[in-house]
Amino acid sequence: MKYVLDGRCLNIEISSLFNKTVQDFLDAYIPSKKYQHLLIQNKWLLIDNKPCKREDELKGDILSINIYPEDNIYKEVKNTVDIAYEDELCVVVFKPKGLLVHSDGNDEETLTDYVKSYYKDTPYVDIQPIHRLDKETSGLVMFSKSIIFQPLFDKLLSEKTIRRYYLAFVKGKMRVDESITIDKPIGKDRHNSNKRVIAKNGQNALTKVKCIGSKNGISVLRCYLDTGRTHQIRVHLASIGYPIINDDLYGIRNKALVRMGLVADELEFFHPLKEETIKVECILPNDVSKLLNEVLD
Repeated sequence: MKYVLDGRCLNIEISSLFNKTVQDFLDAYIPSKKYQHLLIQNKWLLIDNKPCKREDELKGDILSINIYPEDNIYKEVKNTVDIAYEDELCVVVFKPKGLLVHSDGNDEETLTDYVKSYYKDTPYVDIQPIHRLDKETSGLVMFSKSIIFQPLFDKLLSEKTIRRYYLAFVKGKMRVDESITIDKPIGKDRHNSNKRVIAKNGQNALTKVKCIGSKNGISVLRCYLDTGRTHQIRVHLASIGYPIINDDLYGIRNKALVRMGLVADELEFFHPLKEETIKVECILPNDVSKLLNEVLD
């Protein structure tokens, strides 16, 4: 697809589209019926600067979409944002340890607040997280920048077209290159509302792990989530005898890190407009990089 962003408007060369009608385009890229309706009703979708209808054929030069139709009020916060990737539709940032992705109902500042503050001078950019990380987990989080395309990113996540990879530092010696698939349902702990447990009647949960290094009683695992349950990697690894270091709920303390030994270090997704796979990697925090090098040495 060939396109260019002009202010709030995404201009797409019609000749680069495979869709035959406006409705075909809407079904492919705007899965929300609500936003399909608003695009047509509010004349946010144009062909060669003329409002179009659902049944219109995609003939002409340029299909224009107002992808930032609303203004928001973003308060300024002092913290900075570590951006790993950004384009017209999304931004991927590194979440520090000890920070919530979005509010749990109190007044605590969140990663979402930080990202919104970053866009305070362009408040029409609509920031919403596409997924989340546990508070103590460090790593990459993707945010949508457009309310029009956010439903498409939600759909990509549910279809596993957005893939998240983690480094887990665990207690125990696992054979290097050993791969394990952990398929155990996860439910709430009846005795502690903050914890999750392996539960026969819990939600299905599938985690794939591979050992990439093991030394001095610490193994480093590459983890991939096939599902996204709360505390999934932490619960699954503890259940097979490899608790994550410095995990206060399921693990064991270790001075080798100043954080919990779980980092979402890679994110990969198929970009719906660029029509290519984007791979985003983060720069590891110093303590994580140091321990990783020691284990892999």
